[in-house]
This record gives sequence, structure tokens and C-alpha cells, in this order.
Amino acid sequence: MNVLVAYDGSDEADAAIAKVAELLRNENVEAVVLSVWEPLTVSAIRAAKFGGPVGVPLDVADEDKQSAQQAQHVAEHGAEFAEAHGLSARAVAIADTQDIAGAVVAQGNELDADLIVMGARGLAGVRALIGSVSNHVVQHAHRPVLIIPPTAVQGGTDGR
Repeated sequence: MNVLVAYDGSDEADAAIAKVAELLRNENVEAVVLSVWEPLTVSAIRAAKFGGPVGVPLDVADEDKQSAQQAQHVAEHGAEFAEAHGLSARAVAIADTQDIAGAVVAQGNELDADLIVMGARGLAGVRALIGSVSNHVVQHAHRPVLIIPPTAVQGGTDGR
């Protein structure tokens, strides 16, 4: 089974890896742990579009290189975490050219993933109305998506 795990290094992302490893423990799982980074030019365009400050450093290429390296480090950490939980995993870091959810969906398509796995942040208020990355992935992916709720991090359930 080919599984794509969207990973940002958060407790929710770790919980998603642990849960998918538990659920698929008897399957032959090949996991790709994906970290998405945003180039500064994309950030600046997005900020300008929504009226935010546009602070672009003088050496954009150097900043983007550092962001790419950090994303690769995050993905490698996630792959190690997945391996520790019994999954065969490899790390992938990609640049976000439009939005994070779109990058996750596109990578799922490119890999022909059988399943996309993500941890949910449990957003509330206006952010919940607008939608989260996981919500956008569910809406736009044409393949199964498993969202692990934030209660999995706390180890409890609240009936949701």
C-alpha cells in the first residue's frame, strides 16, 4: 500500500503517523512523508493579495534554500518517526507553488497514493469556517484521505 503522509513536525502530524502505523500494521506499507515549504515569492504575493505586509529579504534565493533544507529536515524527522513505528518510509520535501493543500493533493496524484494521511489541528472560529489544509485536501483529492483528529494526540475521545 502506497501512503502519503503530509507532515509538518507537529504533535498532530506525529499522531497521524502513529495511528496509520497502528491501523495498517498488517499491511505492506510504503510511506512517503511529505513536508511542503513555501518560497518567499509565493508568501509575498499571497501577503500582498490579502493586504498584509510584503517584507521580502534581499537574498530571496538564500532564504528559499534555507526553507527547502528545513523542510527536508522536517520530512526526514517524520520518516524516522514512521520507521520507528514500523512503516517503511522515505522523506520528500517540495515547494508550494499555489497552496499547501494543492501541493499535497498534487503529490498524492504524482505518487498515485492509495491513501493520504494528515493530522487535523482542530481549528475553531473563523479559521474553521474558512477551512483548514486538511479540509481542502479532503475536498480536492480524488483518492482516500484519512484525517486524524487532535484528540488522538491527547489520547482521549470526546465523541466527535
